[in-house]
Amino acid sequence: MSKIKILSSDVANKIAAGEVVERPASVVKELIENAIDAESTSIRVEIRAGGKALIRVSDNGIGMEREDALLAIERHATSKVSQIEDLENIHTFGFRGEALASIASVSEFELLTRTPDAIQGTQINVDGGVFRSVEESGCSPGTHISISNLFHNVPARLKFLKTDTTEINHITNHVTWAALAHTSIHFSLTHNTKVILDVRACDSYLERTRLLYGKDFADNVIEFSEELHDFKVSGLLGKPEFTKANREYQLFFMNQRPIRSQMLGAAIREGVSATVQKDRHAVAILFMTLEPETVDVNVHPAKTEVRFRNERTIFSGIVKVLRSVINQEKFIPKIDTSTETINRDTSEEVQTDPSAEITPSTQSQFKPTTSPENRTNPIDTSEPIVDSPQKVEPIPVDTKSQIEETEPTSTEPTSKVSGTTVVHPQQSIPDGVKLKLLDFDNVELKTNLFKTYIVAEGEDRIFFIDQHVAAERVLYERFVNQLKSDGIPVQGLLLPITLEVTPQQIGILKTHGDLFKKIGFDLEDFGGNTILIRAIPSTLPTRSAGQTVTDLLDKLPEQPHSDVEIPKAIDDALITLSCRSAVKAGDTLDTKEMINLIRELSYAKLPFNCPHSRPIIIEMSRDELERRFHR
Repeated sequence: MSKIKILSSDVANKIAAGEVVERPASVVKELIENAIDAESTSIRVEIRAGGKALIRVSDNGIGMEREDALLAIERHATSKVSQIEDLENIHTFGFRGEALASIASVSEFELLTRTPDAIQGTQINVDGGVFRSVEESGCSPGTHISISNLFHNVPARLKFLKTDTTEINHITNHVTWAALAHTSIHFSLTHNTKVILDVRACDSYLERTRLLYGKDFADNVIEFSEELHDFKVSGLLGKPEFTKANREYQLFFMNQRPIRSQMLGAAIREGVSATVQKDRHAVAILFMTLEPETVDVNVHPAKTEVRFRNERTIFSGIVKVLRSVINQEKFIPKIDTSTETINRDTSEEVQTDPSAEITPSTQSQFKPTTSPENRTNPIDTSEPIVDSPQKVEPIPVDTKSQIEETEPTSTEPTSKVSGTTVVHPQQSIPDGVKLKLLDFDNVELKTNLFKTYIVAEGEDRIFFIDQHVAAERVLYERFVNQLKSDGIPVQGLLLPITLEVTPQQIGILKTHGDLFKKIGFDLEDFGGNTILIRAIPSTLPTRSAGQTVTDLLDKLPEQPHSDVEIPKAIDDALITLSCRSAVKAGDTLDTKEMINLIRELSYAKLPFNCPHSRPIIIEMSRDELERRFHR
């Protein structure tokens, strides 16, 4: 007896659903693509309970006759492909004919459709792949599909769905991507009757970006379009000072289809490498137009991955275009000091590794005073990280220096303000200013190089201390200690800062609202995609508040699910806060500030590396210096 059997259509559809219908967002994606193929100019998406209870997608497209509507829910029924050659010349989004059949097999499915010239429409109901009814029904022209109780007959799939917040974030992504690629279509998205997106039809990618991401985002990107030999590329490139903490804002579209591509990501990194810091990621939205025969869109069941015939040509073309955009623009950041209470250098610090310029031949002579065990920053609640102020020894200062003992520095440079003129202290360092630097003896403060590196002289050695990363370490450990005791000090803002964010970031803010309060932020949902910053940590400059909040919203997980992820989220937030609050390369420190910074660093638990694992102190021996001068 044969052991091989032909699968029933019900089982085959459920297997196909496993490939096509991964989660509610997969359903939304497939239905939106069908609506786009139907020449719609308006697409409405209604969601309840993150898509688990209801997904309804309505369009005003060409609709279907009764016969076509019945065929549409059959597996492999399609109007786009009739022979194998058609797979190499696909201009539509849906073409396999699996989507509706797969969706209907794992949900309560209702289809309402009507062509513009028909008097009556057609209503079809399917429950778990079982055909229930077909009848005439009144409806507006177009197609209206409702999906209720997704995965109700496949409980194993249902239990793997995440929270409503996570699922609606995935849905919002798909609607946003479709809206970006199809600017001539009006898109709306509601969740539990609340409007998430509502973007009218417009004429350009830049205008659509403004509607989706806000004015600040649109004002910090450059629109470009270039016709190359094998393809056309258009898009938006963020200015060098407008970067993100992750790659979430690097989006790729091929013939208006959102895709994933490691090759395109590598091309962006290469193209902007001269202007974007290594620990930051460029904002880049690319729209590529290629001849269908030069790309295979049939690689992945969800059509999110493609295979280019000539990847090398595309890679080099993207790099060339991005570099051309950068070279043609004058990136002059705007400086706004109207809300400043602490005056500082308004330019963003270039986060460079102090040892990055040391050549291989000399690197061995510069020994970072670091050890492998000091490269992590776990939040250890078992013991305090920094000794209490009562345990800090006074700084021994030579009487000739005439420098009085001061309180621990806030790691922010002080400034003298007269009218609109900012005067930084520019005092020389007296001879014999002693330092408390770790456990080294007879260390003297000598100078500050490039307003970045503090230079100290010890017995037979020279120490180079990066003021920014040293301040990062001091602040990070201070914040951790404050969280364990009375909390991080807060300063209220006389005028709240208005910040435009994305719907996804609003969801993350709701998830991590308590975390923001713990680290000193008072944030208020102002409606729509706007939040108000009413209070910030006392060490954070006002000008850095908005960027710090958006960086945290980009880095924090959508929904932490374990005891490990929650402390890590807090730790990542403190690292970001310490970086944004610390003095920068180029900030002027006076002698007292340098002394206090090094003193606090000396009492840190991990004084050799900043929270990002960069070295804080590099030393050079006197013997090496004399050898270089052939003494």
